[in-house]
Amino acid sequence: MALTAGLAKDCNPNSGGIQRIALANVADITTISQTSGTIDTITMVATKVFFEFEAEQDSVEWRENGELVNGSLKYTEEIEMFFRKQNATTAAALREIGENLCGMVAAVKTTNGETFIVGWSENLGLERPLKLASDASTSGKELTDLSGGTITLAAMVDEKAYPTSVDVFGTLL
Repeated sequence: MALTAGLAKDCNPNSGGIQRIALANVADITTISQTSGTIDTITMVATKVFFEFEAEQDSVEWRENGELVNGSLKYTEEIEMFFRKQNATTAAALREIGENLCGMVAAVKTTNGETFIVGWSENLGLERPLKLASDASTSGKELTDLSGGTITLAAMVDEKAYPTSVDVFGTLL
């Protein structure tokens, strides 16, 4: 692909962070498609939905690292989330995420109001979804230490994540 245009500076606010995140089982998604670089269709199996995960504020990060290897593009997508407290509810949720061997797709809404779909690509479809990369829990050492778990999901795809015009958080939850 050759360059076709430049990129003008955007002077709008550019805050870091993730405002909302939701995960869906790969098996629950029928179709994802994009037009002109924006996902415009996400079809779910009847009664299936994305599940929102409310992590500790300012503890969710989406990272996208691309590189060219042997003439092939490779993007590593990672989502890291911290959930407070060591208790049965948190442990069960982290266990479900970790034991999801078929994989997941994430809807990530940034604090700038943009939503991206992570764990899917146009060329590979749902063949390389997000899966557990690491799961680390801690009780903390001191009275004021945080206790809880940090989970990292990762996928290796062949292109950058696509923004979506689908209202995932309004219609697919």
